[in-house]
Order: sequence, then structure tokens, then C-alpha cells
Amino acid sequence: MDSGNQYEYAVVAIKQAVEKSRYRAAKAGNAELLSLYYGIGKYVSENTRNGVWGTDAIKTISGRLKAELVGIRGFSESNIKNMRQFYDEWSPYVNRQPLADDLDVNGEGLLIAIRQPLAGDIDWNEFISLGFTHHMEILSKTKDIFERLFYIHECAVRAWDKYTLREYIKSGLYNKQGNRPNNFSDVLSDTKFAVKATKEFKDNYLLDFINTENLGEASEDIDERIIENQIVNNIKEFIVRFGTDFIFIGNQYRIEVAGEEMFIDLLFFNR
Repeated sequence: MDSGNQYEYAVVAIKQAVEKSRYRAAKAGNAELLSLYYGIGKYVSENTRNGVWGTDAIKTISGRLKAELVGIRGFSESNIKNMRQFYDEWSPYVNRQPLADDLDVNGEGLLIAIRQPLAGDIDWNEFISLGFTHHMEILSKTKDIFERLFYIHECAVRAWDKYTLREYIKSGLYNKQGNRPNNFSDVLSDTKFAVKATKEFKDNYLLDFINTENLGEASEDIDERIIENQIVNNIKEFIVRFGTDFIFIGNQYRIEVAGEEMFIDLLFFNR
């Protein structure tokens, strides 16, 4: 093998290692985020279901959290309620008497992986492979535990984005398992899967959760949000040059549509 081919092989090998490592890091961060949301959901559920808190408690707490956790999305009133639903729906399976391989809950009410799942039991490795947005899509649109586990499995092994998941649930794929499209038999390489699956974690709140921009880090620690802000500033300056008829409202502007939290990349107003 000549030196040119050796270098090309080295680049491919290192790139594959990087992509797989990024996926494992994203998955570990996602597991921690799911654990946090489960714990918050437990705390909120226990205080709202028994009347300890008043009717506007979640709204009030949400407003305070958004003021305290600047730059971190995911703590809207609707999403805190999603965390409560996440706990309420899964706690019967998490809190039962643990089997030989299962998840457990630590003293703080957070999920911890203690063993590998038994055959036929819930595959918790697949469970933590899905972002919170995917989980809420499944919980809000399905009721049967086996149907939920089916979609969790398919998302985990196919790396579906939330729109693909939404369409398959809508089409009733669970009830048509014998008539799956041909591409269901396609198996992505480990590297391609890692790249695709890592991208899906960006569809949730993980980047904000692990973002250290507001924790006094050096300016050299440039992350995706910083780059985005630089681009936004350039676009803003360009647009406002058209005159005072254009007003820049904001970027990552939060709205709620049918109870779902969404963020507009750039919002302008033309009067």
C-alpha cells in the first residue's frame, strides 16, 4: 500500500472512530437528560396530583426557571407537564420490583442503569437511545405498552427523525408489521448509523442541557450556539439595512403550537 492510500485509510479510520465516539457521548448525555426529566416529572407529579401545589404552580415555576436558567430550553409550562406525563407513564415499569437486569431509581428519584435487560423485558439501552421529543411523540400518540415498545425499538435501530416517527404512527405501522416498506430491511453501517442517530439528538433539548456557554467558560470555547449567534448578528445587520420597515424580533423564538414547544430560527416583522 503506497503512502497516499495509507493516509486515506487513516483518515477514514479516524473519522469513523470520531463519529462513533460522538454518538456514544451524545447518547450518554441523552440518558442523563432523560434521567433528569424523569426525576423532575416525579417531583412535579407527587406535588400536583395530591393537591400540595395550587393550580398555577407549574406556570409559576416555569417562569422562574426560565429566568434562572438563561439559554436552556425545555422548561416551559407544557414541557414540565410532559415530564410529569413521562414519569406517570413509565414509573409503573421502572418502580416495580427489579428483575435480574433492569433500571432502578436512586435516592434522588433519578433513573440509573444497573443491569442489562432480560430477553422479553424492556430494552433500556434502546429506551435511552431516543430523545425526549421522540418519547413524547410515542406517549402522546399511542396507549398500548407493546405498541410503544415497538416504536421505541424501530427508532433506536433505524434512527428515525421525529417526522418519520410521526408519519409511521399516523399510518398505523404497528398494526401493519407484515407489510413493512422494503427499506426496513436495510441495515446502516455502524458509522452511518452513528452519524444519523447523533443528528437526531440535536432535535431535542440536549444541546442546551450540556451547553456551558453561560458557565463562565473562556471565549475560545466556541460551540454551535455561539456560531449561530454570530450568523444571526450578520443576517440581522443585513436585513435592517433595508430600512425601518423591517424589525428583528429574535432568533430561536419560542412558540407553542397545539401544546408542542417549537422554536423559530429567525423571526422578522415587516410593517
